[in-house]
Amino acid sequence: MAQITEKYITEAVLKIDGLTEDSLEKLSETHVLAQDVFVGYILSSAIEYENDSLLDYLIYYFNIFSEAAAMQGVKMKKIDETIIDEFQEEYIQTLDEYMETDDEDLINSLCNQPMMLSFLVHEISGADETGAVMEEDLATNVFIVGIALIALMNRAFVD
Repeated sequence: MAQITEKYITEAVLKIDGLTEDSLEKLSETHVLAQDVFVGYILSSAIEYENDSLLDYLIYYFNIFSEAAAMQGVKMKKIDETIIDEFQEEYIQTLDEYMETDDEDLINSLCNQPMMLSFLVHEISGADETGAVMEEDLATNVFIVGIALIALMNRAFVD
């Protein structure tokens, strides 16, 4: 299984953060249209949590990870309802067990993308360039949905 490297995640962040609003919209549209069912699934959580900030973060991370994969030459098969349904039960069980035990190995094995997971955790727990730290409820929501984002992308990566 292809592993997305720190180098390409960093390059994707620099590229995306340097784009104009129009260019970012075009790039995002390309990635979203390629994975519309998957993005719908991920973004439905922001609606569930009634959190617009979560929506923004999820699209941002989806674009970073999609762009990093593209830059690295890793192809992704289309994630459909069947893949999501098969994933859902394992995801909920793993999350429940993690909440009870705090065993990070559970999350690591579910995601199987150490650099993507490390990036997400750093983003959630670290301060941004202004020194601001993500609010705790938002950080928890980003973590919970971010794990699903990474784990499903990992299942879709084609060597």
